Amino acid sequence: DLKRPFLDRFMEDAYEDYDLAVWSQTHWKWVEMKCTELGFLTSPKFHLCFVLDRSSMFTVCSRKKKKGKGSSQDAGVESRTHEVKALELIWRKFPEFWNASNTVHVDDLSRNFFFNPQNGIKVSAYRREKRSQDRELLLLSVYLKLLAQEADVRNISHKHWKVRAAEEAQRHGCL
Repeated sequence: DLKRPFLDRFMEDAYEDYDLAVWSQTHWKWVEMKCTELGFLTSPKFHLCFVLDRSSMFTVCSRKKKKGKGSSQDAGVESRTHEVKALELIWRKFPEFWNASNTVHVDDLSRNFFFNPQNGIKVSAYRREKRSQDRELLLLSVYLKLLAQEADVRNISHKHWKVRAAEEAQRHGCL
């Protein structure tokens, strides 16, 4: 199944507090196909503000410390190029709606947060073989409800969002 567990519920819950968009690293024909199959374009319970594909991304070169085999010592620096999603593109185009204080970027690749790390929430990649145990979107719904109460989403580190969400869910018996 293409659809991650609890995806519909997540989209409905998020739509209560957030404007929703899809930004995929794939080409348009695949993004359109995925959004159609997932029901994103026809749902009566939530609406997408826009959909972007890889043509809205650009390439950067980042440097990462290499570790030597069997050692934690730095064995130099490696450069790699990759595409990133710069939220500034959206903020400049629609400043009356979105800016750095009210935008969160949910992605399974933290490198996509290159220019906006304080807005990024890293989720685990969806693995169909682990479908029966996947509760990621339930936790993310709880976390986004908490985050919606903040005036600026950058004021909170999202690094340990799952811990915060699990604590909140346990406190309220949500999961």
